[in-house]
Amino acid sequence: MTRTLALFRFSFGELLGGRFRRVAVVLLLVAVSLLLPALVAGGSSQDPADFMLGLFSDLVLPILLPVVSLVFATAALGTELRDGTITNLILKPLPRASILAVEYLAALGATLAVVLPAVFAAQLLAARGLGLHALLEGMLLATVLGAAAYCALGLALSLWASRALLIGLVYAVVWEGAVVGAAPAASSLSVRGYAQGVLDAILRGSGGPTLGARLGPVSATILALVVTVAALALAVRRLTRMDFR
Repeated sequence: MTRTLALFRFSFGELLGGRFRRVAVVLLLVAVSLLLPALVAGGSSQDPADFMLGLFSDLVLPILLPVVSLVFATAALGTELRDGTITNLILKPLPRASILAVEYLAALGATLAVVLPAVFAAQLLAARGLGLHALLEGMLLATVLGAAAYCALGLALSLWASRALLIGLVYAVVWEGAVVGAAPAASSLSVRGYAQGVLDAILRGSGGPTLGARLGPVSATILALVVTVAALALAVRRLTRMDFR
């Protein structure tokens, strides 16, 4: 347990502080694309709930969340593979499945440490307060659900492909953006669709705006868990079969 916790602390610290350029780009993206528009909207007459729901569904879910999640997830083990230092990690007295679980939690923790405070701050700026509680709760839960799935996919991709980040971004932009946008029925195969299903379920009955998502909360949550577990299972299978001698 002590070794696992030490590895988590090291991995989490490396993701958030080890590569300054990576973290700086992520923070700049969050500030410019999310916080700045929210600050401007806070001084306008636009309904804050409508604005934040639009910003979250049109920017955070399709762009910001997958980008941040995939950047951290593909770097968790991908950097070790590229630098050739993964042998030092594998030689630790821990099962490879445990190492992968720690790296996944570190990537997920780093993602949520960046995105969750940003979403909360944007809501405060746009609504000049907490605003519609159901909207804030839904956005935060949808962020956690989406980040969990994206990080699992990114971690698996980093072990199976050399350009994992590029492949992940193509999936997010082409499949979840273009294909699902043109054929909403495909949302059952979209992480973005799962997050929208949870958000829309929380918004219903709140008296505020809704998304009209195709997936209900139960199916969205189950599908998100299936994708997450399947991606992690593939990653464990790949890591246990890799030869680093």
